[in-house]
Amino acid sequence: MEHQRSQSIVQEKSFRFAVQIVGHIRRQQKDHVNLVLTRQLLRSGTSIGANVEEALGGQSSKDFISKLAIAAKEARETGYWLRLIRETQPHNHPELASLLAECGELVKMLNSIILTTRRKLLIHENSELRTKNSELGNAVDSELKTQNSAKRLTQNSELGESVNSELRTQNSELPGS
Repeated sequence: MEHQRSQSIVQEKSFRFAVQIVGHIRRQQKDHVNLVLTRQLLRSGTSIGANVEEALGGQSSKDFISKLAIAAKEARETGYWLRLIRETQPHNHPELASLLAECGELVKMLNSIILTTRRKLLIHENSELRTKNSELGNAVDSELKTQNSAKRLTQNSELGESVNSELRTQNSELPGS
């Protein structure tokens, strides 16, 4: 239940961040350099939420982790473009500081969800492995017991035949036989 809550928070946060990125880009100058930078920012900044959405529709925990890892990479890239724009266009500094802070929060949130999910997946896989190992160990023990019982029966049978043979030999050697 808690995991589902985290997902909806990151889903909403990444969507709101994309809206802020689009708004910021619309207010920018349209010179050649700015167009290149803002296209990169638009692509990576809106991709975060799209990858979160894909992760939420993932087919497995591994798929979920993979898609969230892509979202985290896009968030880090977005931070790069925001820092570059901030350094090359000082007049945008106040708004960019807010976007950078929001982007940093998204990176931390995504990484935290990824680590938690990986940890849970590892615990689950280890538990399944222990169960399989236990079942295998029980099967091996059972087989060994069966083999040991058969071996003992064979040894007892051979010993019995040997004793019987020895007794017959001794009986035949007795006087009056």
